[in-house]
Amino acid sequence: MAKITNEMVKCSYEVAKEVYSGKFSRSEGKTEISSLTGMGIGSANDYITVLLEMLRGKEYHRTINTFATEYYLENILNDFGQESLTKALSAVKGHVKYYATLGHGNLVSIEDVASKFE
Repeated sequence: MAKITNEMVKCSYEVAKEVYSGKFSRSEGKTEISSLTGMGIGSANDYITVLLEMLRGKEYHRTINTFATEYYLENILNDFGQESLTKALSAVKGHVKYYATLGHGNLVSIEDVASKFE
């Protein structure tokens, strides 16, 4: 699996925002991310899904990297405000709890990022 770069993360956030606003369909969004950055279609879809779930305050099941989690939370605060950040933090905490039940260990770095924003 190819490494997800910080540039891929930044692009995925911007495109996922367009999916959230209705400018792009999810299918168009993942194709856009892939064509702009070389990120795999599946990963692009995951990164879109995570932003949408964060904005809804819903636990998500696909893991994004620590940089991406921090970048998404920072930009949710800047772009959507404190109420959306609170929802996003709830989604991140739900994800951390979900991940802990899988037997792959804990997402300590993700927990640290969430704590920083609280």
